[in-house]
Amino acid sequence: MIRNILFILLLLIATPTMAQSDNIKKKVHYNAFSHNDYTRKRPLMDAYDRGFNCVEADLWYIGGKLYVYHDRPLMPSRDRIFEKMYLEPLIKLIEQNGGRVHERGRKPFMLMIDCKSDGEEMLPALERALEPYKELLCRVENGSYKKGAILIFLSGKSPRKTILERGEGFLFIDGVIPDIGKGYDSHMMPVISHNYAAICKWRGKGEMPQEELEKMREIIRNAHREGKLFRWWGAPDTKEFKRLFIREGVDLIGADNLDILIEVLQNREN
Repeated sequence: MIRNILFILLLLIATPTMAQSDNIKKKVHYNAFSHNDYTRKRPLMDAYDRGFNCVEADLWYIGGKLYVYHDRPLMPSRDRIFEKMYLEPLIKLIEQNGGRVHERGRKPFMLMIDCKSDGEEMLPALERALEPYKELLCRVENGSYKKGAILIFLSGKSPRKTILERGEGFLFIDGVIPDIGKGYDSHMMPVISHNYAAICKWRGKGEMPQEELEKMREIIRNAHREGKLFRWWGAPDTKEFKRLFIREGVDLIGADNLDILIEVLQNREN
């Protein structure tokens, strides 16, 4: 009898409780970026369930509406409307989680919009779609930065001239390496992103040449001095590159295969 009781106690200790399992499941990875997120079986939610805190949506402005596609569609589907695919699900998560996208999130959830259509033409429609929810968005008002549940930054054919000149609002700009040192405010340009292959030639075999490694470190260091996050795009989607970028302080690590990045992150944490 005593032996059976001891066995049950040991089993209970060794088996994670439901609360413990939830803690593991809901861990937020602030440096995890879901590249081309809209291509997944469950856009937003596949990344969200794995704890990703940043996703990418490619946006087209067609016939007065905003659609999420990589290439311009011949016949856009209503199921691909931006509000339906991303905005409404994000607002629902915020309502469920007490004002945050992730229940345990300490930082704003980041949505990168890659403007595939001309950003200046798209801007009024995008602002109209977001205006009802502006209190939930990171924004600059009257020179003051207000933290929200979501931070939205624009890449691609973004309306950077308009947004940077006015210096306020709830839409921000994804910068590039040449923007470093130009004095752009870190609130209006919170991220610096650049094509890895344009700067570094190493593709993962052997040791990275020291010259390239030092160049990478200097770029990241300079971005951080300005209070900006740094992201590479166009790098191989392999464990070797994930480990390198984590080790060198890349703030947003892109992933086409979400599970590869999560495996690397979890192995580092264990």
